[in-house]
Amino acid sequence: MVIVRLMRIIFTVYIIIIYNNDMSKIDFQHFKIYASISHKASHTVDARENFADMIYNNVNGIKAHALALKIYNGEGSVEYTDEEVSLMGTVAERLCVPGFIDGLREQLNNNQNNG
Repeated sequence: MVIVRLMRIIFTVYIIIIYNNDMSKIDFQHFKIYASISHKASHTVDARENFADMIYNNVNGIKAHALALKIYNGEGSVEYTDEEVSLMGTVAERLCVPGFIDGLREQLNNNQNNG
């Protein structure tokens, strides 16, 4: 249990430190999910509704509600604040498969490299 908590903290800090550029663009409409640990296989999906539902059904508060709607209604690449990205990272780490988490990290890394 302690290891799980520590991993959550590390992932959250990782998201905040690495991607501290005020706004990050994420495209949930054309979202790559890896199907293998080697990242040789992947598929692109529209993850807006499913990921928005995860936030809507599992996170309390008006900020979570607003973020869920923003993701659900987003078209293409949408800008998200550091706070929103941190919340997404926490939800992904707790509720998503590793292939989704890697797809999210890849988009965030692309922001950092292109920013």
